[in-house]
Amino acid sequence: MEDGTITTTEQIKAAADKLDQAEGQPQIFVGFDGFLDTILHVVDARLDTHRYKRLDSMAAYADRIKAAAGYSANIELVPQQIKLGGNGPIMADGLHHLGCRVTYAGCIGAPEVHPVFADFAAACDRVISMSNPATTDALEFVDGKLLMGQMQNLEEVNWSNLLSQMSAGELMALLEQLDMIAAVNWTMLPAMNEILKGLQEVLDAARRRPWFFVDLADPRKRTPEDIRAVLDLLSSMQSQADMILGMNEHESAQVEQVLLGEADMDLRNRALRIREAMQIKYAVIHPLRSAYVAGEAGVHHLEGPYTPSPVLTTGAGDTFNAGFCRGLLAGLGPAEAIGSGVCASGFYVRNARPPSLSELATFMRQWASADCCPVYDE
Repeated sequence: MEDGTITTTEQIKAAADKLDQAEGQPQIFVGFDGFLDTILHVVDARLDTHRYKRLDSMAAYADRIKAAAGYSANIELVPQQIKLGGNGPIMADGLHHLGCRVTYAGCIGAPEVHPVFADFAAACDRVISMSNPATTDALEFVDGKLLMGQMQNLEEVNWSNLLSQMSAGELMALLEQLDMIAAVNWTMLPAMNEILKGLQEVLDAARRRPWFFVDLADPRKRTPEDIRAVLDLLSSMQSQADMILGMNEHESAQVEQVLLGEADMDLRNRALRIREAMQIKYAVIHPLRSAYVAGEAGVHHLEGPYTPSPVLTTGAGDTFNAGFCRGLLAGLGPAEAIGSGVCASGFYVRNARPPSLSELATFMRQWASADCCPVYDE
């Protein structure tokens, strides 16, 4: 290792060995959203009844819409699958596949669990569903995705609704067994601050100090004042838990802008500046092809196993989060944990599903055997 950057395959192999040797099943509480995701392709040209040419870039789609301004356009969407969605369920599903015991609270169907979430709910130790799921149309492109959501069901996600299904005593008992809490999709959950404050109060009285992972999930539609309030709240929660803030590249720019008035274009510096401003355990940034983690010892960077031909990208960031968190729970250091994160995501985009713990370790070794090349099509 040189200057905090992973430069050898040995570190990835060592991380894979630690995952293989991990004992027990960490207990994790995850929330608080839930979506039905319809994965869609945008048609560029219809060839016949069954065949079409796909519009594969976001820029091409933007050009198509721009050309229609002032006129009209007929854009055909072809459904690929309907799947469970939401940052919370996808991350929780990833953690379950990686050998964790999961309690999930969110929006997966009320009064009964929605059939799309049935297998997920059965795999969890317990589910607490506060409403029916929201819905997302996910337009998939090779270079990214557009998520178009209807969020009204998320209004039911609040602290009082949670406590109506799980008493404060039950919650305290749960938190004292947990290894990690993950609260994701703050942007789309208007009452998330209330939930975070409630959890902070319970944690303050608990005898266990867990990891606490948070992903704001594209906060650009929230006001700077709202973003600042939640960042201050997360900073204060470092007293009760080891706080981790996970961000993609765009989210990290928004966070740094709110915290410091400007965004440093060097992502290594950005991760350091965010972590130092918030005084939390780790600040994690995961762009499309790499990852950064800043902690007390400095910042680590890793170029991941990028593929130019992904099968599925919706959920890749949540699967990175699951892989990173599972790495920490298996005893990996932060530099190794971003390795398990980028490889979990790399497996997901190639296979359209999260890996098991053994599949993740195998993928890491295969990538290491290819000298951890940044563009990797195994």
